[in-house]
Amino acid sequence: QYRTASLSSSTGATASNYVDVTVVPGALAQSYTIDSITQLATQSKQQSNNFVLADATIASAVTAGATPGLFKAGVVNLRAVDGTVGGIPLTLTAGDSLQSVANKFNEVSSRTGIQASILTVSPGTYKIIYTATKSGEVYNFDLSATAPAANAGIESDPSGVLGSVGFNAAILGQNALFSIDGVALERETNTVTDVLAGVTLTLKQPSIPGNVKLDIVPDTTLVANAITAFSDAYNEFRVFASKQSLLGDDSRPSEDSVLYSNTVFRNIVSNVSNEITRIVAGITGSNPSQLVDVGISIENFPGNEENPETKNIFVVDPDKLKSALASNFDGVRKLFEYQQTSSNSNFVNFKRSNNLGALTSFSVAIDRTLNTYKATYTDPATAVVTTVDLEGTAISGGGISLKGKSGTIFDGSEYVFAVAGDATINVGISQGFGDRFYNLAASLVDVANGSLTQEINALTEAKTRNTEQITSIDDKLTAYREKLVQQYAALESALSRSNQLLSLLDAQSNARNNS
Repeated sequence: QYRTASLSSSTGATASNYVDVTVVPGALAQSYTIDSITQLATQSKQQSNNFVLADATIASAVTAGATPGLFKAGVVNLRAVDGTVGGIPLTLTAGDSLQSVANKFNEVSSRTGIQASILTVSPGTYKIIYTATKSGEVYNFDLSATAPAANAGIESDPSGVLGSVGFNAAILGQNALFSIDGVALERETNTVTDVLAGVTLTLKQPSIPGNVKLDIVPDTTLVANAITAFSDAYNEFRVFASKQSLLGDDSRPSEDSVLYSNTVFRNIVSNVSNEITRIVAGITGSNPSQLVDVGISIENFPGNEENPETKNIFVVDPDKLKSALASNFDGVRKLFEYQQTSSNSNFVNFKRSNNLGALTSFSVAIDRTLNTYKATYTDPATAVVTTVDLEGTAISGGGISLKGKSGTIFDGSEYVFAVAGDATINVGISQGFGDRFYNLAASLVDVANGSLTQEINALTEAKTRNTEQITSIDDKLTAYREKLVQQYAALESALSRSNQLLSLLDAQSNARNNS
């Protein structure tokens, strides 16, 4: 969906000096000619006469009576651009400074479209510069004119608040005038967003030498980088899998091959391997249907000091990929995306899985009267015509959600028929590599039923059980050790008493012999 835009002048001039362009994803890939920029949009401006004041922030610029060169205290109703009837009231109070007056204009500028700033002409001499908040003729104003005069900046000034200030002649703003593909256009701003859908033109100066060609094309660089990143991620997975298959010198799994005999991991590797060699079913004509068609070949990596020998890695030919994107962008897109065509535009896919396999077409019969929703397809493997029931659930607006049932080819798929009534719909599909890899990864890590998630949970539970068993055995060993220590201490005590008794008997025997 991402786009890039380029500008080129028919005379060799630097086109970006005259116009800039930005595009959003989904903008139509197309070429246009900017024939001319006759004039740029400008803002209405007007200067007050000079104010001779000691300073602009403290000295009074507003008096109670009409004083030439100063504002008069009271209320003036400025013109409204927000639709307020009667204008926007602006109240000036005797003693207000020139800065205070400018601030009061700016406080209501979003409603009047008139903003004010102070210009220091020389020390003690000032002007207020009034500027429209937006460019174009709609925001033109003249503060010396009262409604209903053209471009009046004042609705009414019954107190004569602005009557004694004096203004230079207003410089009225103008609209931008330009032409695209021979169509004369006029806008109030130089930033034009409503001429070409998804395209913003910024007009910079008039009088383009010759004309400027605008080309909007798919951002092939961004896509190429994404495909290369996809390839790199796949290769990292393959190398990781190889590391989990390493054998030691004794022909047994190495110390780091902790997943060598893990069934879930082996199934994941097998499923990924099955995906990379497939031909995308449903792609017709000269469009690429295999990765090798866009410069992604499958080769064996001989290994290096850091990584082991690895089979079936991706090798991207950047020139071939670039050429494929330049010559057949939509074809490359089909190779990676899920594509669906339908005989009824109200029938859209909401969700899908890889259970669709090599399916390329099916039909759906919706019968609200009988409350039956059936899908019919030709089995890609057996060529047998098969009809299965879909689960229908009413949704707001009279539409219906249709889900595939467990055990069928549509298991994991969901469709929405957005209107009421019966219908028979013919559908064509192709399921590209990006879509299938996404579905595979999503099925592995699904928090409820993902095989990888379930295996991690099982290992976590086993670890918890083993930890509990280890703790139990440790507790028993500790208790047994304490028992042995107590028995040893008791034996030591008995042995000590026996030795004491033996010593006593020896002493008594020696005493009898000596007597």
